[in-house]
Amino acid sequence: MTDTPELAPPAPAELPTLAQAFWRSVQAEQTSLNSLPLVELVNRLNDLLEAHVPGVAAEAEGASPDMQDGAARLVFTSHGSTDHFAAVQAVVAQVPQGLPWQVTAFRQRTGTGFGMRMDAFELSTQDLRVRVGQCEGRVALALSFACTVPTDMREHARHMAFILLDHMLGEYDFAVKVGLVEFEEDGLSEGLGFQNQAPVPLDEAVAAVDACWLDVLGRSGRYPVQADWATLKGRNGSGQEMQAQVNRAANALVGRADLGWRVQASVPAGTAQAQAAARAFEKAWTVVVEHLQQGICSHVVQGEGQRHVCCYASDSLQAVQAALEVARRCLANPEALELSVAYEPAWDEYLLWLERCAV
Repeated sequence: MTDTPELAPPAPAELPTLAQAFWRSVQAEQTSLNSLPLVELVNRLNDLLEAHVPGVAAEAEGASPDMQDGAARLVFTSHGSTDHFAAVQAVVAQVPQGLPWQVTAFRQRTGTGFGMRMDAFELSTQDLRVRVGQCEGRVALALSFACTVPTDMREHARHMAFILLDHMLGEYDFAVKVGLVEFEEDGLSEGLGFQNQAPVPLDEAVAAVDACWLDVLGRSGRYPVQADWATLKGRNGSGQEMQAQVNRAANALVGRADLGWRVQASVPAGTAQAQAAARAFEKAWTVVVEHLQQGICSHVVQGEGQRHVCCYASDSLQAVQAALEVARRCLANPEALELSVAYEPAWDEYLLWLERCAV
């Protein structure tokens, strides 16, 4: 078996166009698609996705094999690859009116009592036991088996355990909220809270994962009333002074599916005059980004003559356009503005700074 090279995700500006091209192809074949059995329909949709939005796949659920009950739901997925989550969301955001199917992004949670059989081995949610902890700002899971697992099936059982987690937690939550999975037979890491928990069946662990995310990690998803800035000072690897301001209130929004784009604007701040302009830029830009709660300034880092302002936003293109417009008003040399955009649904960079605040 050979490794398949990881498919690079499209650039943010390309996503709407690619999604629209896919749906135009679907509409062009709508009559023939409507007559296809379930398996053939999904296969054809995946052919069209491969041509227009590679990295995204379609699945169908809630319908009879002959597609005659009118209850089909198309689920667009990237099979847990967060690199392509933005493409999944773009496809669903561009869905045209009048389709005969319901459409949703990502595999949703399965009800309790789920089980599966692969290669003559069966595993259910009652067979998989879970302890819930936390690691570096995300949920950590410790897994064990309540059933007998033959030695030659151990790796196979572990693979099935990950499939069960994906089904029970949902594709998005498993990929974004869970940062670490360990198996008890390998030995568990200390300091993650596993030792204080008794293992419970996966059916029961789902509620514990949600409680950890909400109550322990503080991720309510509610937009904060005001910022809560913490200041960190230190030196970088070159010995130069650095200062970071971290908005601890933004923690409530970590992992929210509509705020996955990290947009960073870097501006000169090497002189007193440049620093004043940089702060004016920061204030004006974040007002636009945070308008109608469409984004939030998460942290600001200054050092080596630059001020780096980081926001998480729902629309990276709008955030970038706003930065360009504000730079023309606030900076002596607007071309000195540097922008970087990344789809980061788990807010990895922010969590690194937030962890430093807790030390």
